[in-house]
Amino acid sequence: MGLHVGRSGKLDGFRGRGCQRCRGTGYKGRTGIHEVLPYSETIKKITVKNTDLELLRAQAIKEGMVNLRENAIRKFLDGATTYQEVLRVTWEQF
Repeated sequence: MGLHVGRSGKLDGFRGRGCQRCRGTGYKGRTGIHEVLPYSETIKKITVKNTDLELLRAQAIKEGMVNLRENAIRKFLDGATTYQEVLRVTWEQF
């Protein structure tokens, strides 16, 4: 499915069962899946009008940024979301 989770072997996934209270979604409450760019001095220096976005992304990851897909997969592995939600939220990153 295009999800590289950094583990091999069997993974236990979660699928929401749903109920009347959650309108069949299987989600109780909400959890955010985020991609946050820490704005360091190095990032400031390379952020200019015609910045190479790949250079910017590489530097951000080097400085510890967790991208949207990685954040979603971590939450899936922790049981906080489902693989369907990971795919829905990160579909454009395939």
